[in-house]
Amino acid sequence: MQKLKAKLFWIVFILVGFLMIADNLPAMQKPAEAIHKLRQRCLAILYHAIESENAYIRGAAARAAGESEDPELIPLLKKAATDVYHTTRLFALQGFKNFSPEEAVVTAKSLIDDHNVWVKSAALEMLGDLGRHEARDRIRAKLKSPDRPVRLSAAAALYKLGEKEHLAIVLDTLKDSNSVTRYQAIGYIGKMQSRELLPHLIALLDDREDEVIFYSLKAIGKMVEPQLFPRLVELTFSEHPSVKYQAVLVMGYLPANIALNRVRELCTDADPMVRVSAAVSMNRLGSKGCREVFAQELEHSDYGVRSSTARVMGKIDLPDRARLLDRALNDENTRVRTAGVRAVGMMGGPDAFPLLVRMLDDPQEAVRAYAAGNLIKLTQ
Repeated sequence: MQKLKAKLFWIVFILVGFLMIADNLPAMQKPAEAIHKLRQRCLAILYHAIESENAYIRGAAARAAGESEDPELIPLLKKAATDVYHTTRLFALQGFKNFSPEEAVVTAKSLIDDHNVWVKSAALEMLGDLGRHEARDRIRAKLKSPDRPVRLSAAAALYKLGEKEHLAIVLDTLKDSNSVTRYQAIGYIGKMQSRELLPHLIALLDDREDEVIFYSLKAIGKMVEPQLFPRLVELTFSEHPSVKYQAVLVMGYLPANIALNRVRELCTDADPMVRVSAAVSMNRLGSKGCREVFAQELEHSDYGVRSSTARVMGKIDLPDRARLLDRALNDENTRVRTAGVRAVGMMGGPDAFPLLVRMLDDPQEAVRAYAAGNLIKLTQ
């Protein structure tokens, strides 16, 4: 702890020097004042972004504000919750859940009748997640919605609130002839995180559609049980790339003595996303193996691979993580830099400060917004 405090002191000291150069601060100004000035700059960046004519930038501002977990940004999120762009409203709702359940409830109740199907569904889901029993009558009314995603979300929310009889609506949808509709039902079963529903997901691992298997694997996630290992091994030989890498990710939640050897073999797979998934799972299994994969894939020619690699590193504890993420922050592709900034924010700690401060000057406003939101979180 003392070492961490000492390191933070030097980071703040360096930050003061940065601000002195950038903004001509008096030489004797205290670090606390410098941090305050930095926070004000970050707030200004976010409030400017939420006023942008570009919907993508407004969405980034809402998402970054939620990730900041700072009450000072509640007014911004309230504004975002009324934005004309549905994704911005969705990010505002999700953002409140991070740090203000009270505002999340108020926002969810206001968006339960939103004209967008996905915002309405997310609002229903939020009320179920937050245990809002007083909203059950309003949620039940949505069981008659003409939109299937809304009916599914309402049924899932009521299940979480103890009305398990509505689960049949979700389970019946698993038999629907429309594949996209089945994916939605699988997703809700996964979000319920109930082991009593696990047999339904396991059965779908033998479905004839690869996409159904992929979504079922995602829904199983941490609920995976050792007896599934043989089937997961089979799926790592799938010709469908998404099925293969998702099976590897799920293996990471099994006991190391069961899955480690097979996961290690996949660190050299021909598919870059399988290699990244294997490296993530090796970390989950407590192994230091395959760490070189992260550095390799940050240099991949496909920006999608670089972006995905940067994103997962936010939750992977590596000894040289800051140095590796610095590569992503210097990437020519905006999507990669965005993933890198958010990963640095998830990493946190004193190493994140200089990296995020630098990104406040990124040429893309969305990247600056994410950097600002994460700096606000780090300086609370």
